[in-house]
Amino acid sequence: MVNFRQLLAQKLFGVHSVPSKTQVELQRVYTGLGAEFGQPITDANITFAVKREPVAHRIVFAVAHDVFDNWFEVEPLEEGVDKEKFNEAVQKVLLLLDAKDVFTQAAVFERAYGWSIVVIGYQDKAPTLKAPVESLPKME
Repeated sequence: MVNFRQLLAQKLFGVHSVPSKTQVELQRVYTGLGAEFGQPITDANITFAVKREPVAHRIVFAVAHDVFDNWFEVEPLEEGVDKEKFNEAVQKVLLLLDAKDVFTQAAVFERAYGWSIVVIGYQDKAPTLKAPVESLPKME
């Protein structure tokens, strides 16, 4: 005769052994909330952890934002160039490109997933890639 309780435990929880009266058995059940012990960690597991776990959130988001909160200044390599004017010109271009947000987001991805890339593209009127840049009507 089939024990209904044992059959139900097998079907619902994957329990294949019945504890005796002198022992307690705790079965591990997959919760669906991230990677289980010994399983490979996927990007979805990392995203879940970063959004849900306070420590992971601080390590990823707080540190990435702290890095760029104070921003930076650019100094020219050549001598005889006014440092303030050079930095001001560079900062204007970085502001137009929204570089602070782009770099912060890239730092978040790098801290969470281990890599990141920033790509800038432009369209010019040069006939080939080897030709010098003639003008920049659009930059993304």
